[in-house]
Amino acid sequence: MKKIITITAFLIAVISLSGMTQEMNLDTLLSRYYKTIGMATIKDWNTLIMKGKTTAQGMDLPVTIYMKRPGKIRVEVEIQGNKMLQVLDGQSGWSVIPWSGTMDPQDMTPDDVKGMKQQADFEGSLYNWKEKGHKLEFIGKEDMDGTQVYKLKAVLANENIETYYFDAESFVPIKVSSVMKIQGNETESESLPGNYKAVEGAMMPFAIENKFKGQTVSNVLIETYEVNKVVDDNLFIKPLKK
Repeated sequence: MKKIITITAFLIAVISLSGMTQEMNLDTLLSRYYKTIGMATIKDWNTLIMKGKTTAQGMDLPVTIYMKRPGKIRVEVEIQGNKMLQVLDGQSGWSVIPWSGTMDPQDMTPDDVKGMKQQADFEGSLYNWKEKGHKLEFIGKEDMDGTQVYKLKAVLANENIETYYFDAESFVPIKVSSVMKIQGNETESESLPGNYKAVEGAMMPFAIENKFKGQTVSNVLIETYEVNKVVDDNLFIKPLKK
C-alpha cells in the first residue's frame, strides 16, 4: 500500500510539474515580467537620471544618464577632465568624442541613432511590442551557468535582434544578447544586469556587465536613480560648433 501511495504521489508531482511547464508561454512570461519589474509604475515616469561609474580598461569613469520622454537620452562619461557625450533629441543624435581630435559635436550615424532609440525607450522593447512593430518568440526554459532561465527572442522593427534570459524564479532579465547591424555588418554584444533593487515602486538593476565577443568591456555601477526630476530640454539640443 505504501509503495502504491509513493508511486501515486510521484505521478501527481510529475503531472503538476508538466502542467507548470505547459502554462509558461509568451503572454504568461511577459505578464510576470511586467508585474515584477513594476511596469505600471515605470509608465508614469517622465524623466530619469542615473548616476554612477563605469569601469573600463582599468579606469573608473563617472557616468550620468538623463532620459526624458518622448525618446530623449543623454549619456555623459567624464574622462580626464573632459566629457564624452552621446545624445538623442528624440529623432536625431549627436556625440562628442574627446579622443577624436575635436570637441565639436558630430552627427551620429543612422546605426548609432537606431541603438540610442532603443536605449531611450523607458519601458523597453518588450512592452507594447506589437504596437512597436516587434516580433517575439518564447523559446523555453534552459540552464544558464547553473541558473534556470526562460528564454525569449525579440526581432525588432529596426531589424536588430535581442534575446532575453529571465531568471526563472524572480522573472527579472539577467542577460540580454543583442545582434545589431552596423555599416552592413552584424555585431553581437551582451548585457548582464544584476543587483536589482526597488526604485520608486519599480525594480531596477544597479550593476550591468557589458560584453563584446565574449569579453567584458565595461562594468557599470549605478549609485542613484532619480525619478521625475526636472531635466532641461537644452541638454539634448546639439550645440553650435565652436
